[in-house]
Amino acid sequence: MPEKHCSIDNLRLRLSVFQTEYGTGITKWAVHCCQLAFAALEEGNYGVGAVLLDRQGECLAVGSNQVFSQGFNSAGHAEMNLLDDFEARYDDYPDRAGLTLLVSLEPCPMCTARILAAGIGRVIYLVEDQLGGMLSHCDRLPDAWVNLSQLIDVKKFSESKELSLLAYDIANAQISERREKLISIIRP
Repeated sequence: MPEKHCSIDNLRLRLSVFQTEYGTGITKWAVHCCQLAFAALEEGNYGVGAVLLDRQGECLAVGSNQVFSQGFNSAGHAEMNLLDDFEARYDDYPDRAGLTLLVSLEPCPMCTARILAAGIGRVIYLVEDQLGGMLSHCDRLPDAWVNLSQLIDVKKFSESKELSLLAYDIANAQISERREKLISIIRP
């Protein structure tokens, strides 16, 4: 990927174009995921954002990656933060099968397990995470988790290739620096 596509200024410009182009439906929320991901990136975190919608398409919770925001939080992934917020506010939510989690990057193994355990009915991710994603590989989980994964509808976002490319570029911007920072914390 050419460096010009991943500069912060270029990402900001591309995101501003999407903010004016998409105002309705799932694509509106996909843009919001990218906004959250970009904000996380600007704060020095991994560029991942997530939005939780109810059956009517109303937003119940949002999350962004906060692994490095206030010290180090290994569980500070966008999906984990979103689910923490959702479960704190809606501890007895009656229609978990009707929930849609929209996330800018395919969830990792930790987040995949949490999503399955939370009973989310549908997950849409904007871009695959070929190096760390797990949600598209649920058939490789232990049997109990495979059983839970059969209760969830998983889809890759297909409404806008350009928006998926933006999500990819945000997720991969400054990734080497973030990985070096992580290693320096866990193995000083």
